[in-house]
Amino acid sequence: MVGLKRIIRKTSKYFMRDNLILTAGAGLGFCSSLAVTNKLENSLTMGLGVTLVTAGSFCMVYPFKKLISTAGTHHKISLLMIIVSVFVAIFGFFAQAFVPEITANIKAYIDLITTNCIVLAVISEGLTVDFWEAQRKILKACLGYSAALILLSFLREPLGFGTVMGFPVLPDTFPRVVLMVTPVGGFFALAAFRLLLRPFFIKVGIVCQEASPCECAAPTPNCGGPIPIPQARPKRKIPKAFLIALGLGVCLFISFIIHIQTIPTLHQQFSILLPVLLSALFFDGIVLSKLLGLCPLINKSRQIDAAWKMGVAVIIVTTLSTALNWLVYHSVLVKCSDLLAKYSSLPIRLENIFYLTVFIVTIAVFVQILSVLLRKFAKTVYEEMGQFLELITVNCIVLASATFTIPTGAKFMVTTVTAFGYGLHWMMVVVWLALLRRQRLFVPTTAWDEDTIAILLLGIMAAIFTGIGMIHIF
Repeated sequence: MVGLKRIIRKTSKYFMRDNLILTAGAGLGFCSSLAVTNKLENSLTMGLGVTLVTAGSFCMVYPFKKLISTAGTHHKISLLMIIVSVFVAIFGFFAQAFVPEITANIKAYIDLITTNCIVLAVISEGLTVDFWEAQRKILKACLGYSAALILLSFLREPLGFGTVMGFPVLPDTFPRVVLMVTPVGGFFALAAFRLLLRPFFIKVGIVCQEASPCECAAPTPNCGGPIPIPQARPKRKIPKAFLIALGLGVCLFISFIIHIQTIPTLHQQFSILLPVLLSALFFDGIVLSKLLGLCPLINKSRQIDAAWKMGVAVIIVTTLSTALNWLVYHSVLVKCSDLLAKYSSLPIRLENIFYLTVFIVTIAVFVQILSVLLRKFAKTVYEEMGQFLELITVNCIVLASATFTIPTGAKFMVTTVTAFGYGLHWMMVVVWLALLRRQRLFVPTTAWDEDTIAILLLGIMAAIFTGIGMIHIF
């Protein structure tokens, strides 16, 4: 029995120590862990995909590690994402061939393995060690990721559907918790697992208990230091210029809407695009509904200043890169496919094969060009958000705004407005979360850590927006 306990302890430490979903505070891999874990079959497919894509991409990257390591941060990220996108496309084809029903449910999230923070982080770390040591790290990280997905599925699928892998495990009389199969349930399930498992992990030594900031920072009389006198925070007054500008903005917006109604063409476009914008902003948000963009959101919501700056950069890059991807998709891929169909009898459509890689290349090139232009013509602006521009390349909402809209045949204005709404929704959520985290609503204890609190707050936001989405306005 003692030997069995020792084996279980060693195994749990191997898979759970530095687990990027259940134990680590980096917030990596949260998007897919919440999106696909409503069924166990989805989790197994995603875990297998991440493992194969990461191992295959690293084998292709490793011979060129000196070249990639000497490249700049942005070039390194871009090269890794392009290579990963090729293996993601290959895995997607095999998944469609062998498990078409599962692939149809999570196809969008299989594509987003390209921007999975765990894949890119593990490959980047593997380039600093020898080949077999890197493969061991990759296997450990990917198996830990898969184990976290499976644990979440074993909680969400039985409670939500009453089944596991399609086999009934709960009687029909047992009430179904529909919340568990929704995005709201994903947030609460992950927060519950981190809450329940953290005391056990601390007890067995998998993770270390963080010292309370109050205990570390506040000296006591026994320490010999003076007792600090608490000072009241200075009240910040709202500038009158801001109130005047806000009032003028509201008046101009109302005037704009009234004048649009007098022009039939603009009124028709407005009546189509406004519901699209509101849907992307509130009812079908990229964060609270589609569970994307969580990794940078949790990291950048620690400070309000970094939150809104990152949000502005996300809006700019998401909107413009999605519009550019629409033009490239329809002007290059679709036209090349039509031209190829005239001279070849094979039913090959380039936009169905290479769209993911082309989107990644377009985003990387656009971000690089935007960085160069800002550095040359607006150096102050670049110094304010230049570091955030490099991080946006791996933000999955930039790629998702293109993959969710362009292949479906959406028009240019609909695609662009949707991308703008996604970016605005991300900025709104990250600023709200930063404000809530600044208020210290919960004090981190043995069970609570800051990221668990952030996940719980996001779950509460998702529940509120889900209720708002049930209101039929249009």
